[in-house]
Amino acid sequence: MIPGFADQRDPRRVAYLVNQLQRHGIEIHQATDTLAGSFVVKLDQPYRDYAVSLLTKQDYPSEARYPPYDDVAWTLGYLYGVEVEAVDDDGVFTWPGLEKLEDTVAYLGTTSRNDGDTWLARYRGQQELLSAAIALEARAPNARVMAAEAEFEAADTAWDIGTVVFEGLDDDDADWLARTYGFDLTQVDRVDVPRHELDPPRLAVYHTWFSTQDEGWTRYWFEQIGVPYTSIHKDDLKAGNLRNRFDVILVPNAGGNLTQWIHGVDQRHGPMPYTQTSEFASHGSPSQTDDMTGGPGFEGLAALERFLDAGGTVITIENASQLVVQTGIVRDLTPYDPGSLFHPGSVVTAKARQSDHPILYGYPEVTHIFRGNGGLYRTSLENRGLMVLQFGTGSLADERDTVVTEIMGLDPAEPVVEDTTEAEDTPSEPPSEPYVLSGMVRNSDQIIGHGAIFDVPAGRTGEGRVVVFTFNPLHRFLNHHDAGMVLNAILNWNDLGSSR
Repeated sequence: MIPGFADQRDPRRVAYLVNQLQRHGIEIHQATDTLAGSFVVKLDQPYRDYAVSLLTKQDYPSEARYPPYDDVAWTLGYLYGVEVEAVDDDGVFTWPGLEKLEDTVAYLGTTSRNDGDTWLARYRGQQELLSAAIALEARAPNARVMAAEAEFEAADTAWDIGTVVFEGLDDDDADWLARTYGFDLTQVDRVDVPRHELDPPRLAVYHTWFSTQDEGWTRYWFEQIGVPYTSIHKDDLKAGNLRNRFDVILVPNAGGNLTQWIHGVDQRHGPMPYTQTSEFASHGSPSQTDDMTGGPGFEGLAALERFLDAGGTVITIENASQLVVQTGIVRDLTPYDPGSLFHPGSVVTAKARQSDHPILYGYPEVTHIFRGNGGLYRTSLENRGLMVLQFGTGSLADERDTVVTEIMGLDPAEPVVEDTTEAEDTPSEPPSEPYVLSGMVRNSDQIIGHGAIFDVPAGRTGEGRVVVFTFNPLHRFLNHHDAGMVLNAILNWNDLGSSR
């Protein structure tokens, strides 16, 4: 059973899940009686096994003789951020008030009118917020879209940090926002809460010529949700002048080592043009070059540094973080080799290190994300405040008072002088909640407590920002629950450190 719109954190994702299941031939009923609004997937139907596969946990044996190389979890409830409940009741087949869906479903937001010139919307990481803010700039240029930086009360209701505050909307604008983007809007009098403007940036998406699959998925995300971007590559970096053109440069995941990130395809194989011709009319889009060989080189890296010096924001996804960490553009992170960790694509638990950080607006303190095999980074103990989100709920060894007694086998009651220089290399403490929610991970103690997201001040004056994701929230247009974290980073690009 999929609880109805009113019982879910993101009603739009509920509709998306229901429609996806129907597209794959799975029959769905909707309750009109005691469970009004809930969606029920009966298991006496032709695609019964497929429904079970998509809606229940994957439990891949961690000691399997032949381990997987790719994703082993596809539990759509987790991936979409939708609550799905198993019904252990044979009577479900004859429940009264169940009507089979014959068409797709949609969630249209509501407007609750009161006196006042401000509208509030609860925010739960909905990916529609960025596209709504962009569209609102064109529709109502005088409107303001802001994010609350603290909890507050209005209209006799408690509102969370990250609540979206709209000003300068008329009734038609509010109805349009609710109907088009699925926000439930409440009209109130003035709101007394610290807030900052949500400024949609001039966004660039960087691509390499040696690995393009994940970058293509990133472009697909933005095109599907209506977010404009400019596709750039090595030639754009070498040309410089980046800050005059862009506010945010997103570098999607891509395979390859540091040499490839800097120097690209070996120039001995060039020139290799990628341009539109009469013979290859589809080439040259969304970007083109007279020679795909070579990379940004040190000249391009210098231009990226100047972009950060001028207050730009760089967001790197998974393996792309090499471009800023291993090159020394940011120096507070270092690569970490977890040794025997094996982490194919699985849904795992994550915990906020900074619950008030704009990247985590709309998410609870303990949440879940989708992560595959990829690199990890760490910081010194004094720089642990750069960590926004961590893997698992346990802590690293050097964050525990007992670390020395555990390492040296001393009596815990005995006072000791702690030296935790290398303590982070010891296994983390057992998590208070299961780490793997769907899929499989071997030796998970080697990742629990390590950083999933880092927010690092960058540039000569620290006015720039580098946001490092050590997992891919834009994976194959699949993990819609996680995508809001990247979209939050984009939408709050110039306010990431404002409340800290």
